[in-house]
Parts: sequence; C-alpha cells; structure tokens
Amino acid sequence: MKRSVFPFALTLFLLLALLMAGMPNPVSAQQTQIYSTNFNTGYSGWTTSGTVASIASPSIAPNSVSIRGTASITRAVSTVGYSGISITWNMAASSLESADHCYIEYNTGSGWTAIGTLNDGQDNSTFFNGTTNNIAGADQNANFQVRYRGNGATTGDYCYAEDVTVTGTAGTPPTSTPIPPTATPGPTSTPPPGGSVPGDPLTGSGAVTRSLLTYANLTSGTSTAPVDDSAFALPSNAAMPLHAFEGLLVLNNEATSGGFNEVKDSYAYTGNGDNPRKHLPEFSFEFVQNGSHLIPVNQGLSITGHQYWNYIIGPGRAWSETTDNGWSRASFPFALVQRNANCTHNGVMTFLFNGSAVSNVRYQITQETCAYYKINMWGQLSATYSPYAVSNADTYKNNHAVEVGSRLPTKSIAELATDYPASGVNTSVFGSGVTAAHMTTYGVVFNGVNYVSGCGTRYGQYAYCGVMRVPSYSTAKSAMASMSLMRLGQKYGSGVYNLLIKDYVPEYTGSVGVWTNVTFNNTIDMATGNYRLAGYESDEGGSYMETFFLAEPYSSKITAAFNFPSKAAPGTFWNYHSSDTFILGRAMQNYLNAQGDGSDIFNMLRDEVFVPLKLSAGTMTSLRTDNDTTGQAFAGYGLFWTQDDIAKVALLLNNQNGVIDGTQILQPDMLADSMQDDSTDRGMNTTGTPVFKYNNGFWAKEFTSADGYTCSFYTPFMSGYGGITVVMMPNGATYYYFSDNEEYSWSSSVNEADKLAPHCP
Repeated sequence: MKRSVFPFALTLFLLLALLMAGMPNPVSAQQTQIYSTNFNTGYSGWTTSGTVASIASPSIAPNSVSIRGTASITRAVSTVGYSGISITWNMAASSLESADHCYIEYNTGSGWTAIGTLNDGQDNSTFFNGTTNNIAGADQNANFQVRYRGNGATTGDYCYAEDVTVTGTAGTPPTSTPIPPTATPGPTSTPPPGGSVPGDPLTGSGAVTRSLLTYANLTSGTSTAPVDDSAFALPSNAAMPLHAFEGLLVLNNEATSGGFNEVKDSYAYTGNGDNPRKHLPEFSFEFVQNGSHLIPVNQGLSITGHQYWNYIIGPGRAWSETTDNGWSRASFPFALVQRNANCTHNGVMTFLFNGSAVSNVRYQITQETCAYYKINMWGQLSATYSPYAVSNADTYKNNHAVEVGSRLPTKSIAELATDYPASGVNTSVFGSGVTAAHMTTYGVVFNGVNYVSGCGTRYGQYAYCGVMRVPSYSTAKSAMASMSLMRLGQKYGSGVYNLLIKDYVPEYTGSVGVWTNVTFNNTIDMATGNYRLAGYESDEGGSYMETFFLAEPYSSKITAAFNFPSKAAPGTFWNYHSSDTFILGRAMQNYLNAQGDGSDIFNMLRDEVFVPLKLSAGTMTSLRTDNDTTGQAFAGYGLFWTQDDIAKVALLLNNQNGVIDGTQILQPDMLADSMQDDSTDRGMNTTGTPVFKYNNGFWAKEFTSADGYTCSFYTPFMSGYGGITVVMMPNGATYYYFSDNEEYSWSSSVNEADKLAPHCP
C-alpha cells in the first residue's frame, strides 16, 4: 500500500475531517469509483506527449510519472451512467522558475480547466493533493478527460503525476420527452443496465423544417436522383422516437429497381445496359433500438451471395418529427463492398416506422474509397417490417452503448488550433496534399483527442461521418499481419519470428521459388528473395498478381501467391508482394493451431487485441477466401475502419507501447523495431525514389536537417492502395487520411505537427 505525503495544511484539514466523521454525508456515501490509478506499474492507457517516464523518486511509493518540460499525459474516462463527478489528484514538481507551472486539468468537451496548479516555491518534490466535486458538464460524458501537464521553459523542469481517482454517483434520473400532440405513443425501448447510449435522450421538440424526404416523399413518392446527404441525418431539433424498432427489415425488388450512374470505371465494369452491379443485393437485416439509437444485429461484413456486392450495415438513429403524422423516422449508414475486393462504397438509408409497419425505404450511395470504380446509386423501395423480440437484444444494446462510450474524444480539425493557440498550427495544412474531391476523411490524433475532418460526398457531407466505413487496403499489412505476429510473439516467445514458412505452409512445395530458409520475419519484411521484376512494386502491378487478387478459392489464391522464382537470398532484397503477406497469414494460422489453439488467426487478433482496444463492431470481420466467413483471412488487405478505429490502433502502436489496460499485448521488441525505436534495426531499404525503410509490415520515412530539423528521426507509417496513409510521429501525434486518387503527400503535415510538440527532443 502506498504511503501518503501531505503538507501541514492538508494534515490539519484531515484532522478536522476526522472530528466530523460522525456526521452524515449522503453525497460521499453514494460515490462509486469510476477510474483510479496509482501509476505503480506505469501509465498504460494514458496518451503521452513529450518526454514522460515511470520513476521511483519522488513518488508516493513505489512509482510516479515524471513529466518533463512541456510534456503531458492524458486519459479519457467515460462517465456514462454516473453523475456528480469528482476528481481526487496528487502532484509534485521540481526545478520550476517563476514562469513554470504544473497542472492537473479536466476537459468535458469545452476545453481544458485547471483544478490544481503548482508554481515556483512548490517545487521541492513534495506531493500536493486536492479534490474537485460536482464538475459541471462531466455527468454522463463519454469523452470526459483528465490531464497532467507541464509548461516548463526548459527540459530541466519537472512535474510528477501520482494517484488519481474519478468518482461519481451511479444511476441517472429518468428523463421524459413530451410527445407531439399529433402522435400516438408506441412501445418504448428500455435502456440497458448502466444507462442509455451517450447522446440520449434527444431533447428537441420535433419541430423540424423539412423539404427533402418528407412524409409524403417516403410514403408515396419516388426517387429520381440523389439528394443532399443532410436529408438523411439526425436533425438538431429531433425529438425522441415514438416507437421502438425491433425485428427484421426486408427490402423488395432490389434486383430490378433504382438509379445508377458511373463517375469512373477504369475496368469497364458496366455499360449502357442493365447489370447486377447497378443494383443492391438482397437486403434482410435484424435491428434493435436503444433510445434513439438504431443498432444492426450484424455490423460486420455480411456475405450476400450477390455476384458483385456484399454489405456492411452501420448503427444509425431513430427520432420523431411533428410533421410525420405520428410515425417515427430512422436512418442508418451502409456500405457496398466489392466481392473479393476492398473497395468500399458508402451510402445511407431512411424510412418511417410505427409499431407494425414501415414506409418505403429511400437509399443512395454517393461516396467511395475506390481508385478505379466510382458510382452513384439511388432508389426508393417498398419494404416489409416484421416486429419481434430479437434474441440477445440486450447484449447488442449493451455492446453498442459501451462502444459509443469508449470512443476517443472527437473534435473538428479546426479546434486543434483553438486548443493549442500558442502553437501557431495551421490546420489547413492537414489534408492539403490530396485533391478535395477524392478525400474521404482525415484526422490528427493528439493528446488523446481525435481531431477530424468531415466526410465529403458528391451530394454534401455524409450523414454518419463518425461511423463511415473506409477500407484498410495495405494498412492491414501493419494492423492485421504485423500485429498478429506481434501477438504471437508475446504469447509464445519471440522465436516465432524465425520460424520457417515451409514448415507451416505445405503448398510451398509446388512453388517456382525457393523457400528453404525463408522465415516469418523475412516474409513480413517483403524480403523472401522470390520475385520476378526488381523495380519498385513492378511485381505488384503485374498480370500474375492480378491472378492472385482475382482468385477467390483458397487453393487458387495460395497457388498464385507462390508463383515467383528465386532471385536473391532471403533477407537481402526488398520486393513488395501482397501475396507474401497472404502466405504469412496462412503460416501464422497453422502455427497457432499447432500450439493447440484452434482459433482463426484473425479471430485471435480480434478477440485479444481489437476487442480489448474497444474497436467498433464493424471492424471485427475480414475479407476471406471463398467469399465466406470461414475462409483464410487475406491478412495483407481486407479490413474496414472508422475514424475512431484507426486512431485507437495508432495510439496502441505509437503511444501505448502495445499495452492495453496494463497488460502487454504486443511483443515489445518487435513493436519497437516497427516503430523505429531501435536504431540497430531500421528494416529493409525499399526500391524506388525516395528510399523508405520497411520493417515488419510498416513503412518509415527519415526526416533530417534538410527538412529543417535539428536532429534526424524516422516516422513509421501504414500505407494503403489508392491514397491511404497513417503516419505516427515521434512527438506522439498521428496524422491519417483515406483517399482514392493515388496521392501520397503528407510530409508537410509532419512538419506542421511539429508545432504542437517538437519531433526533436
């Protein structure tokens, strides 16, 4: 148990408190601990900026966290289900001058507020503490944050973070929403234990001015063209829904209805005549509702059996408007995913409903992340609603409430400059390297906050930007293949990296190459020595790789993956092959099974990394061979992210050192190599100009004095086909963007992020 160190005044305060111990205190009696840490085992789960370290002295034994100069540590704490939020903190300082300070702060979403400050004269390494009660704006707040921060003028100024606890009163008084006079009350949705989803209840009156997708449009109209996407979005004055939607929604006549036009079709997929690509697959999905949140039972990749399209259905909203004649209104995002490919075409659907029926369903697709195939689709279909009690409905409601409550604090990209006014950061630089019409979304993750752009479509801003699905493409080589290998290394030892491919993938025997000495590590490094053309990604663009990409059965895909002759010794030459990552995925699968673990390699990553990281439900599936849910995961591509998902993955890698909730999840040495933290292992030199490093499925770019810096440093990054980048910087910031015009321009964003905190110590 830790010993406490108090100044005299606080000791006197405690003595007085003891004298009053017999007096009732109804507030404190109801307080429940929401989050607490003593930093004894480090600061896992806290986002760091600048130089921080776990130290033994000074501390309230055995350890504290030292915060040097202008460094900080930040923690997001969801207070959903609690009110009357309080923070108790401990902090010390050393070597402060008159202009230096140490702060303990909170943020409810409206900016940082200091609740404790140490100054010159309070810097003798003595711990001070304090408690702030009933913090305004902190109740039921999924994005509540706590931060320890220094603003020392030199690197010799130190702050020390110690025991911190966030408490609150469990439970929330029920809130009722008036029913518009024209409405007929229907069944209501009971929130899951622990409270409703963050954002509920809606507090509007329902008096919404609507000219698009009106009651008349949805009940008797038709669809002749896409409309502005805002018509599908939850309006600011929406009231709580009058009915609960639970059961099965089925669309009718998908194969013959709807409008379509091409924006770009590089492979001449569709001509002037009718084509199955121009229509939706059959739609039959279960939903449950929690307050105003409409939740699909299946949020991952749904295999439809359609010749060209599969679905991803996302969580939407339900609400009421006074002009809908007593019906409730709902909308939700969805994506069409090309069968056996990673292109993702984003759309939205909306309809009216009551306790037993639905109106027509309007849909449109006006955005995608796909370099070679861009389309608009729209239509209005009749639909059937079968209301019934969905099995495990409370589980789906609870899981969704937890996922929403666990999302990172999110602000607009412009607020980055507002939150750090002294930095002089120009937020217009972020995203500037990509043609706006081809940008899906971008963001900067800094100090635990995800500063995000909008999500543009050809018809306004996407109605569900926060849950829009974007494809991983080759970011999966980092986030699926490499992280799976790191997880195996942590579970079974680092010797897994030196295992031989030939011992775990028997199909190598039919290869035209030589795999005698090729290791797992050679393969994740794209250095098997088996290739055809030595030029930069020449093999990846060759016709033989097209055979690999188009192959759907496992047998055909693995055969095509091994179709490269031997040209160099393993580990001596870099040559980029998505097929190599597929081979590694199979090898890891068979190695895992050989350890007595019968799970699938992607499912291991899902259950042991993605789930504890609290990624969204739609991230928990992967493209696989044979177009089904049990084939071999592609490993090198085939995942689907949201803004929050990719930000959390980057934080795990760049800020949390592979630790989740105090547990080391990823093998730390391999992670350090991947993040360029080990100067003795930079990885392979890539071919082409400029020359990058490539290590364990991660790229890296070097910045030097030629770029205006006083030091040399590497920024590891994930990269994906079409124009996808996730760059993780030494100052703790991450910049990501998803686009589809083959534009890879982000060095200026690294330079701009240097204003937030220096990349060079």
